[in-house]
Amino acid sequence: MTERLPSTSDPLPEGETAGCDTSDILLVHRIFRWGFREMPRLVRAAPPGDRSRTATVADSVDLVLLGLHVHHEAEDLLLFGKVEARRPACAATIDLMRDQHRHVAELLGRAEPLSAAWRDSADGRAAERLAAALDEIGTVLGVHLHDEEDDVIPVAAEEFSQREWDALGEHGRESFPKDGMPIQLGLMLDALPPAERAAWSRGHLPFPIRLLWAILLKRRYTAWQRELFPEGMPALV
Repeated sequence: MTERLPSTSDPLPEGETAGCDTSDILLVHRIFRWGFREMPRLVRAAPPGDRSRTATVADSVDLVLLGLHVHHEAEDLLLFGKVEARRPACAATIDLMRDQHRHVAELLGRAEPLSAAWRDSADGRAAERLAAALDEIGTVLGVHLHDEEDDVIPVAAEEFSQREWDALGEHGRESFPKDGMPIQLGLMLDALPPAERAAWSRGHLPFPIRLLWAILLKRRYTAWQRELFPEGMPALV
């Protein structure tokens, strides 16, 4: 935690108070840690020449890559500048966060065409190139997430209003493909200990979304799980 110095700009919106619940980002980070652990394993395990399995895994790889891009975009637009302005002593930390984001963006830019090439060829060598790129992202991302959780998120919890914080999640929901919503929501729930899921849903999801989950989205998420992990999905927690 950095020492508090006078803010320079970007005051809180009128009528809003500082202090917010940032716990949702820890669930998102848990999903990314899981994703960049499991996706390389699935890529390597796909039988060479099995185009159906290759397409199934590549679809999920692409969702994870896109999800990380959208998540970092929201932080670039809505998080880092406000933290730097309201807590000037964090300037060096925010510079580091931006450098780490640029590094991850470069790695994503390499991985995306590798995923497309593997999808087209279903070739074992293409699979290994993609898996190695995903491993590298996971390694770099692990350091970044640790730094962010230690040095940025606690500051945001003190300096942001709840509405400002919630805007990060709204950006992600608006930018993510609608057909990915069952997976997005299902992974958020699975990132929680089972005993906490019902209470989290009541506290974070509007009733229409909870209803839609119960009658439709949960079934689609379960189908995705079974197709991607026919022997059982590894736990997120």
